[in-house]
Amino acid sequence: MVNRMLCLAGLLALSAAARAGTCEDGFEAVGDPRNGLLFMGEVQKPGLSVSSALGQLQKIALDKSYQIGNESITGNSGELFFTQTNLRTPIVMRAQADSSGQVSLGTKLARGQKVEVADARKEICSMLAMLKTGKEGEAIAAAVRKSSGAGQVIDAEAPKLSAEIGREIQKTMAGVKSKGTLGNLLIGSTNYATAGEHKEAFAPIIAKYKGRKYRIDGQIYTVSRNEFSGELVVAYLVTQTRGLLKIRQSSTYNSNNFMIQCVLAPDQAKFFLTLSEGDWVKLAGTVDKIDPESMELRDCRQAN
Repeated sequence: MVNRMLCLAGLLALSAAARAGTCEDGFEAVGDPRNGLLFMGEVQKPGLSVSSALGQLQKIALDKSYQIGNESITGNSGELFFTQTNLRTPIVMRAQADSSGQVSLGTKLARGQKVEVADARKEICSMLAMLKTGKEGEAIAAAVRKSSGAGQVIDAEAPKLSAEIGREIQKTMAGVKSKGTLGNLLIGSTNYATAGEHKEAFAPIIAKYKGRKYRIDGQIYTVSRNEFSGELVVAYLVTQTRGLLKIRQSSTYNSNNFMIQCVLAPDQAKFFLTLSEGDWVKLAGTVDKIDPESMELRDCRQAN
């Protein structure tokens, strides 16, 4: 899903290549304020590992009352989301770190949100300035992960998880989905929420779930191999049970629910060959993509 998180990711990467010096010197405010500015800051701290940087930022963000998302470290780089939730439209911060000690932090405001550049610079650069290198930083990162339970694997049943996330998305998106509804009914106007407003409203969901680790148990809806990428994909049956007798919906209604699928790790190819529609399976993986209709986990492996 193309959204303001992807916009932020791309612009952070472009900006990182162009800046040098202190965070304050290189701080950038990009865009038209009427659309919501993009703020970006960066520091270079040789010897600061990806794990240490992201762990410390969790501590720094928690101390500032942000809601912490999930860190995702792949190879020599990683990212972390955290959200300021005490606003009508939450502000989502995205941190990136790599093995060279480069750490960037930024946010894309929603349309109509106003933050002074000086205030954004102070907030972002002060957070980056708190990062410590060496054993001191590693100790801070380890302590916050231990106390917060960051990175723990969450056990879930596919239908229940589907219903839970589906309800949360409905609640989160209710405002933009209802925009202009009464006016449209009364006077025939077309004042619906724009695609941009939908993306802005959904950003906190991405921040909350991307990088989260699950161990999901359930029955298989489909097994497939992507003909272009070669990915091995398992989609869960997420139809719900109804009534006193707990009768499950027909599988033909599966796509009417919030879908959950796993892309298997390459070393699971033999296991993939044993799977068929209707089989039971328990897989552990990390949320890689989420949109209003579905969630995809990567690097999934058999978990029982």
